Amino acid sequence: MLIGTFAAVRSSIRARTARTDPGRRGFLRGAAGGAAAAVGATALAGVAAWERAFRGLGNEGRGWEPVFTKIFDRDVAFTNPEYPEDWKGARVAAHRRLGRTGFEVSDIVVGGGRISGPKGEDIVRLALDRGVNYVDTSPDYSANGSEEAVGKAIEGRRDGVFLATKFCTARGHLGPGTSVADYMGLVESSLKRLRTDYVDLVHVHSCDETERLLDPNMHEAFDRLRESGKARFLGFSSHTPNLVQVANAAIESKRFDVMMLAYHHGIWPQLAEVIGRARREADMGVVAMKTLKGAKHNGLAGFREHAEAYSQAALKWALSNADVSCAVISFFEFQHVDEYLRASGAKLTPDDVAILDEYDRQILGSYCAPHCGKCLDACPEELAIHDVLRHRMYFEDYGHEKEAIRLYGQLAKNASVCASCSGPCLGVCPVGVAIPERMRGAHDLLSLV
Repeated sequence: MLIGTFAAVRSSIRARTARTDPGRRGFLRGAAGGAAAAVGATALAGVAAWERAFRGLGNEGRGWEPVFTKIFDRDVAFTNPEYPEDWKGARVAAHRRLGRTGFEVSDIVVGGGRISGPKGEDIVRLALDRGVNYVDTSPDYSANGSEEAVGKAIEGRRDGVFLATKFCTARGHLGPGTSVADYMGLVESSLKRLRTDYVDLVHVHSCDETERLLDPNMHEAFDRLRESGKARFLGFSSHTPNLVQVANAAIESKRFDVMMLAYHHGIWPQLAEVIGRARREADMGVVAMKTLKGAKHNGLAGFREHAEAYSQAALKWALSNADVSCAVISFFEFQHVDEYLRASGAKLTPDDVAILDEYDRQILGSYCAPHCGKCLDACPEELAIHDVLRHRMYFEDYGHEKEAIRLYGQLAKNASVCASCSGPCLGVCPVGVAIPERMRGAHDLLSLV
């Protein structure tokens, strides 16, 4: 019903607007001390926010349906406007070792963030036919729909696919201190949707704190899953201002086989060293995500002449680092199979660099490129500015309006606090983002009231 309402309203708007040994467990418990105390508040807050945002409970009955009447929805071009013949039939041309997993993965792999239904199944099948052998999914992608579609797509070819999912629910993450049984239950539910008896990799999803990364219960749950043959390797993903801290903690723990990090042109210079350290010291596989840096090329004025090659240039940039095992990117149109695989095995050229430089020039002041978190200490309200900017990006640039509003509704505090603030954050952004203005605009786009 919810999805149908969303689709109908959006269509209308568009029409109008054209188990663990004691020593290790002791280490993990020490590293994640105090985490158990946080889980109750974290879980309750998440559930309360979801109920409010989705069902309107405690919000005078206002849920999803009414909000779509005030969404200004433009047609976002998610694929390149041109579809050259020489792209068609593109195949995986290179493989790389995924660290100590020993698996040779295609250099470009399928992200299942927007995969669902029969079309999603067919897109995954086509990508596998073209040589992709790694699929990344999660329970919170398309509200379990991604796992269901991926499960159907890999039937009969499971042994040839490296399959990754997350410790997650359709509503989001569980906090540190969640029971071992609950952690295990998440993966067991994923296995049913994926129609398989094991996953190759399970990630701590979108991890922005070491307490969740090193939660002893999560690690015990993973050990039990591995001993029972239900999961083979452990990883984590992160794209927050705490990314370096989280990544270093993961490397030092020696517990993680794979890390999936936001990595794109213009991101923190020190991130390449973190990636190199992960490979040298822990032989971890490294998956680059968020490679399109916001995908703003889809709506930039005057960027159409560069759009044909931007996605390929961005993928080639990420893969130009030999320590990167593969780049994951969301496939949700058939064209993406040709468009993205065209970059497989290709070298970064001066023309590619020129395109990326032009992109950076045009997004200056509107995109949180370095994800550095320098703005956070300047906010007297302790607003998660980086999260607000990310959710706005999902809405404006990715066209994930519903998901953006849902995530914004789960924030402990939203950008309404900016309305009466003097704006001490103004001028602190190293790339010139006008934070007060972007916060107020984000609230107008993403709030339910």
